[in-house]
Order: sequence, then C-alpha cells, then structure tokens
Amino acid sequence: MSYQPATASAAAATEVVMKALDRLPTPDRLLALRSLAVLLGTRRAATVVAARSDGFSWAEIADRLGMSRQSVWERYGTEEGEVPPPLRGRRPRARSTTATFSNCAAYKAVTSRPDAIAAPARPQSSA
Repeated sequence: MSYQPATASAAAATEVVMKALDRLPTPDRLLALRSLAVLLGTRRAATVVAARSDGFSWAEIADRLGMSRQSVWERYGTEEGEVPPPLRGRRPRARSTTATFSNCAAYKAVTSRPDAIAAPARPQSSA
C-alpha cells in the first residue's frame, strides 16, 4: 500500500520541530516529547474531524495519515458521531464509567495520585 508523500510545507514544519527538539538538553527533550505526543494525538483527532467537514473521504484521510481507511474510521469515526457497528455475532458491551487512557503518561498521572491509590477504609462490623 503506498501513501501520499509529505508536501514541502509539511516537511518544513517537521524539520522546524526536529531542530527545536535537537537543541534541547536530553531531560528537557524527553519532557517535550511527552507533551508533543499528547498534543499531537488531540490535534490529529480534531484535524480528522475538520477534514471530514471539508468533504474528505475516509480513504483520502487514511492516505495522508499513512493508515488504512478502516483503522482511521474505527479510531476517529466516533469523534464525528459515526459509531462503528458491533462485531458480527457479538452483542455490544455496555459502556462502563471507567475512563480509558490513550497513553501511558495519562494513566500514570491518574493512578499515581495519592487519592487514587489509597484504598477506602471499610467499616468494621461489630458482631
């Protein structure tokens, strides 16, 4: 499967970011990369929704992202309100109130809070 190559402006933007990262000391570069990963995920989802609003097909978006049409639709279709149908022969699971995390850092930040890991005290029954 061949995907659309980067345009000159996309390559220039990537080069600017890479040069800025390369100038940072290693500890700061690691922090910057973590922040960029979160920001890029959010921006990517918003850009896919904007592309759909502009009339791009799932195939056109997939080509530009270097993904398959199906994987783009499964990942971002719900952002647009297009909920993927349940798998054949299976009932859809009820959604739980448990939050899902798109990356390790978000999970670690939530689970490492003192209030998240402290077990609630159980009342002792007096028998």
